[in-house]
Amino acid sequence: MAINKVFITGIEGFVGGYLLEELLNAGYRVGGLYYRNASVQHLNPYDIPLYPGDVSDRRENYWFSLDEFAPDAVVHLSAITFVPQANQDPLNTWQVNLIGTLNLLEWARQKKPDTKLLLISSGEIYGAPKDKHSLPFSEDSCINPQNIYATTKASMDMGAQQYITIWDMPIILARPFNHIGPRQSANFVTSAFAKQIAQIADGKKEPIVRVGNLSAQRDFTDVRDVVRAYRLLLQNVDTGVFNVCSGNPVKIQNILDILIELSGIDVDVQTDPERLRPIDVPQIYGSHQKITDAVNWKPQIPLKQSLEDILNWWKDNV
Repeated sequence: MAINKVFITGIEGFVGGYLLEELLNAGYRVGGLYYRNASVQHLNPYDIPLYPGDVSDRRENYWFSLDEFAPDAVVHLSAITFVPQANQDPLNTWQVNLIGTLNLLEWARQKKPDTKLLLISSGEIYGAPKDKHSLPFSEDSCINPQNIYATTKASMDMGAQQYITIWDMPIILARPFNHIGPRQSANFVTSAFAKQIAQIADGKKEPIVRVGNLSAQRDFTDVRDVVRAYRLLLQNVDTGVFNVCSGNPVKIQNILDILIELSGIDVDVQTDPERLRPIDVPQIYGSHQKITDAVNWKPQIPLKQSLEDILNWWKDNV
């Protein structure tokens, strides 16, 4: 079935804004659900159908918005994604990340089973590698989540695969690893560093950057590359599981060093115990070979360019 209308849950979020731009530029009609209390002023210029609601409660405008918009495809971004927040409120995280996804799956199964669903899982579901030979993670790697957020994503991922197996529904599961870019919340590491450095450069903060674990290695991809991957999957794939990642582990220390170099200022670096996670896997990175083979996708934006864009955005917004 040709896709003309795409519905985005969590459209107000970091990835949602970029995906909206990507899909509109490709000629799609787009609508979306945003959390009822969230600000959507930044989406006003796009003049698209927007619905307030709560994915964890299908009675609160969730199913109504899907019925009214009648999409050909849905990209499900709505989730609690910040690990400390998930750890502080596990019940709400389960409600949003698992029940919110099941509500979408049941809407499609009961009402419009030909709707293509792109569900956003996470590279964090792979957890800690058993040994160095377990890396990079492929789509066939064992699932071994290490925190509440990752466990909820693993559960929704496995649950969605049952809808593929039992009802042969057109469901795609994307497993993005760390994605970064301008406009990302300062809850996340690259934005946290860039915001502090921009504040220091502007004289609004003492020249100290507070950090967590700098030795961990993660797989970073620019959000603009990530949403391009989502569009290509929607256009070219009917079902399957796909990592979305750079394939390169980068030490958090290197991220900080590049940002400091780009800023041209001198700073002191201090460890903040509140930024340390109780469980922090030393190294995580994935393979994007499957999505490359399927839709000819590879990351295009270099890490240094991403970090420069993030820093410049914070300079304009501190």
